[in-house]
Amino acid sequence: MDESEYKKRTRFVIQLGNALHGCGASSQRVEKHLGNVTRMLEMNGHFMFTPTGLTSVFWLDDEFDQYVHIERVEPGDINLGRLWMIDELIESMSRGKIPLDEGIERLSLLAKSPFLYSPWIQVLTWAITGGAFAALVSGTQEDVVVSALLSVVTFALFYVSTRRSRLAPLVTILSPFLSGVSAQSIYALGVPINVPFVILSSILVLIPGLSLTVAMSEISARHLISGSSRLVEAMMNLLLLLFGAIMGISVALLLWKSTGPTSAPMQMVSWKTWPAVLLLSLSLSIAFNIPVRKCIWGIIACCIAYAAASVGGHAFGVVAGMFLGSLAVGLFSNAFARFAKAPSSVLSTQGIILLVPGSTTYLILNQWVNGTPLLSGSESGSQALMMFVSLVAGLLFANALLPAGKSL
Repeated sequence: MDESEYKKRTRFVIQLGNALHGCGASSQRVEKHLGNVTRMLEMNGHFMFTPTGLTSVFWLDDEFDQYVHIERVEPGDINLGRLWMIDELIESMSRGKIPLDEGIERLSLLAKSPFLYSPWIQVLTWAITGGAFAALVSGTQEDVVVSALLSVVTFALFYVSTRRSRLAPLVTILSPFLSGVSAQSIYALGVPINVPFVILSSILVLIPGLSLTVAMSEISARHLISGSSRLVEAMMNLLLLLFGAIMGISVALLLWKSTGPTSAPMQMVSWKTWPAVLLLSLSLSIAFNIPVRKCIWGIIACCIAYAAASVGGHAFGVVAGMFLGSLAVGLFSNAFARFAKAPSSVLSTQGIILLVPGSTTYLILNQWVNGTPLLSGSESGSQALMMFVSLVAGLLFANALLPAGKSL
């Protein structure tokens, strides 16, 4: 191929890497996928992606005659719907249905495509997410209602931050701060709510549980730089969320001079479980920008993960339950990827998000600060760590038993 064609193909692969990184895909999946696409385009390449940096190396015949591209980027947000559409585009190109020039144009449009759902649907989704999580755990309707209302406040701040870049780094502090002030003030007015738990429910979308799981998965796959940096970022965000919540409660206590406990241990509620799981699954599908016609597969993945984890938890304990839930959703997503020629990471992410103990880690940190557990029988820090490890182990076993056949 001539030099102009070579440059055009390298630009396309770099553009694809940026688009996948912007969708929140893990580094190991992006690197593997770009390697496959590079070979499809009759080139050679090596890639090293981290949450904040992209390095691409290309060559044709002589490995020492390379074209190198290095770029500094910001960590991407999770957008599984766009990831799915990009994968469909590459699949069509590999089958010869779409030429390279058209693929470049379509990829550019996909990378800049707006969110599929309006802000009104998104705010409803955030409210359902907070309320459904509260209903899944809490035994009082006051916790559910207040969690849903404060989730709307969290979304409003998040929505403003997407249009005011200066506010974006402060969302992890301001969101729990506003929720803390509001929840403690509502409690001071006589509404019987569990303040720390309501705060957790209202900022659930911001809890970096999935990032922690992805980080440990990357480290286990020996992507040490990417995994370690992602782990540090997730832990820092978790600490900032806790700091904002504590500051919010403290300010409200100064304003209202309220007395009495702000939290009390709660028991898990059983009869609300499956309605809450279904609502939470649907809201997460919309939050991840999954098209309506494809949401059903994500809901099924969430139900499989939760059912397997619940059965395994009752029979063998919570750690083994997490492993079985992760294994089940991993096998389902890999089987779906083989059958539908779709990226397995879309369904596995939706299923795993219900199992990741990010909220558990938040509860443990809160307990260390306040000395009061929010849930009876709360896990220790070591058990929470084992829950993360069991999730990663389940996915590793699923990929070994039934490979997805897709790099994404």
